[in-house]
Amino acid sequence: MIQFFASAGGLDPLMSKALMLGFALGMAAIGLGWVGSSYMAALGRNPEAGKAAGQVVIIAAMIEVTALLAFLLGAFLLK
Repeated sequence: MIQFFASAGGLDPLMSKALMLGFALGMAAIGLGWVGSSYMAALGRNPEAGKAAGQVVIIAAMIEVTALLAFLLGAFLLK
């Protein structure tokens, strides 16, 4: 993905890395908001959906791990 940003518009590698990290972390934040919003809507419709809180936490953790891996890849591995 960093090659795509670097080749599009002649950006320097640091700027393309910043765009890649911003995109990855922004999408993770949107995903977490979407999961939380859907869970709250389900809880509003059916109070018994509170039993699924453990599954929601696991899904949120999976999204966070994806964001963490994108951060580590962009910040430390790509030069």
